[in-house]
Amino acid sequence: MAVVLSVLLLFCFCFGFHVDDVTGTSGHTAGVFSWYNKFSMMNIDELNGLETGIRNAIKDNLMSELMSFPETGIVSTVSPGCIKDTANFPIQALDAFGKPRSGILRENFAWLGNFHECTSLGTYQHCVADMQINAPMNNGTTNLTVPISWGICMPKSCSEDDIEILIKQVDVPFFHLIRKSTGRSDKTPGVVHCNQIPAKSYDAGFICVVTLSSILGFLMLLGAAVDVYIRWFESPQNINGYQTVDSSPGTVDTKSERTPLLKGGTPNDSVHVEVQRHHQTPKKQGFLTRFLLCFAVNRSLDKLLNAKQGDKSVGCLNGIRVLSISWVILAHSLLYPLNERMYDDTIEVYAMIRRLDFTVVLQAEYAVDTFFLLSGCLLTYLTLGKMAHTNGKLPWGLFYFHRFWRLTPVYAAMILFIIFLDPYIGSGPLWYRYIDHPSCEKYWWRNLLYISNFFPKSEMCMDWSWYLPNDMQFFIISPFILILLHKVPKVGAGLLATLTAISILIKASLTAKYGMASNIFGGGVAGAYWDKIYDKPWTRISPYFVGMAVGFIMVRRPHLRMRPNVVLCGWVLASAVGLVVIYVFNNAFYRDWSLAEQGIYNGLASFTWASCVGWVILACKNGYGGWINTFLSWNFWVPVGRLTYTVYLVHPIIVRNIIFSNSNPFSFTMIPISTRFTGGIVLSHMVAFVFALAIEFPFANLEKLLIPSNVEKKKSEKERNKEQA
Repeated sequence: MAVVLSVLLLFCFCFGFHVDDVTGTSGHTAGVFSWYNKFSMMNIDELNGLETGIRNAIKDNLMSELMSFPETGIVSTVSPGCIKDTANFPIQALDAFGKPRSGILRENFAWLGNFHECTSLGTYQHCVADMQINAPMNNGTTNLTVPISWGICMPKSCSEDDIEILIKQVDVPFFHLIRKSTGRSDKTPGVVHCNQIPAKSYDAGFICVVTLSSILGFLMLLGAAVDVYIRWFESPQNINGYQTVDSSPGTVDTKSERTPLLKGGTPNDSVHVEVQRHHQTPKKQGFLTRFLLCFAVNRSLDKLLNAKQGDKSVGCLNGIRVLSISWVILAHSLLYPLNERMYDDTIEVYAMIRRLDFTVVLQAEYAVDTFFLLSGCLLTYLTLGKMAHTNGKLPWGLFYFHRFWRLTPVYAAMILFIIFLDPYIGSGPLWYRYIDHPSCEKYWWRNLLYISNFFPKSEMCMDWSWYLPNDMQFFIISPFILILLHKVPKVGAGLLATLTAISILIKASLTAKYGMASNIFGGGVAGAYWDKIYDKPWTRISPYFVGMAVGFIMVRRPHLRMRPNVVLCGWVLASAVGLVVIYVFNNAFYRDWSLAEQGIYNGLASFTWASCVGWVILACKNGYGGWINTFLSWNFWVPVGRLTYTVYLVHPIIVRNIIFSNSNPFSFTMIPISTRFTGGIVLSHMVAFVFALAIEFPFANLEKLLIPSNVEKKKSEKERNKEQA
């Protein structure tokens, strides 16, 4: 119930309230209120004076100073070609310059200009100067540092260094206006970035990745062609001399290429006539044929879209998985633009963050805890079930290999995509912030070894992928617990409880020492939350252990029976506690939490949330879920749920592409938010769909080809032929 209520509130918030964008989960919120607090310190006279000065400067000086830009303050260090080409600015280039926008006092500091108007001139390039203005406040006793992203349209003959020199020499209007309103100004030129189309030259890495992608596409089509040939020309009914003839004269009912091979029996409405031909034995498929079939796109599509659920499957897991990834995408869609100062009313964003209904967005961190819970639950449920039939013996080497092979191909492909292909996909005034990924180019190997969470966030490739090394590290230690749970259940359960308690204490202690997000909570150590607490396995593992406990209960008590009063109390308690975990966080915006309070909350919150979701799983599996189980077990979630892993990897790329391709700040209102959120979900699943068909499913098939299961090894050729007949 906690999950469902939280999800309903999440969607009510998204589609029914006045909101806009921000950046990340609660682990990413450090610093978002510093601007809000600084602006609140300015008195009304200073705000009015600043606003008046801005408006007068725009009205009186903007176009005249832009028109004199090429003739003012040029120094000898600027290249001659740049000096020559800036002598005669076309009116379109001047029009494409960024200009102070309305809402400056609402922190609308992205003055990006018109990117497409500038680049359409051919010989001009659109550049962005990341500037800072130190605006005086409190009667000049302190300064407020104002970040400005200023879009300028300059000739291509001007280098970034040339433009930076010009900015230093020219009295740009929005610096001048601050001096007019306050009597002083201090400008600090930032780095100038000029956007190129394409953003990078087509290097060897790009060519290699495109070549590999083309080979994969060719294998997918070739495999499909081979599969169609086998189904039509080497199917048992053709080989053994049988045709299905419709009762109508002169018509033949042939099987569709997607219909499975016949397993005997005849349709009731067909007349079967045996056509006497010499008996042929189906040919054994060679290695090359089976290799190509691994990539057959039609077979992968059939598997992906199959919505059937087995009798023993836990259907509610599919719905929980899909709703959790939707929660994460919502948070990132709203929170990412804030870090890039891409809102036209940032003050409104800060005010919205403090609202109770927005808290669910900030708390999307617990959606990731839900993934840890599901991972531990499924691992324990499936592995203990196998161990029960093998007397506790499993090929542990293959156990680890399967996990590595399951996760790594798509993960590696995503890293290649980010480094070599993503820079060429979009363009925009802020695209330069996105095209370089030095951490991926330098530290990609840490990701593939699943150790990236042991290093600072600044050195992490795909920082949102911190979940994967944690999950892999939990998986590595799991066999030691699983063996005990199988052989000595009480000892295994005791160890599980002890390790869970240790993890809670470690997280609480570290939080009490370093604090959570220090700009939201009082007394924290700035920058320490992520690197010391947020992505470390010893602070993240408690939901995984809760999942293992749930899986253990599902194996030991496959038909758990509970009294009605116990069921009612379970649902009420899980719902109430889950909502408290999410929404008590809002209190921190109105009262400084002590480090002890932060430690208690952060230490217990993930464990408590996982326990609430664990109740939902147990109740739904054992028939106590009612309409909630009906909704979560909906067959629609099955194929969508198969894409969750790839969607998790790809969705930040989609969201950031949307941000950095945009030419104007976003509006913080319901319709733009809903459009961006919906577009992010749809595009993420579309891209994940392609990656799943091209990489995830084919490589899973290759594992079966190269390492057949014990069942397949024991099958005789005769049994295989009999199964196909």
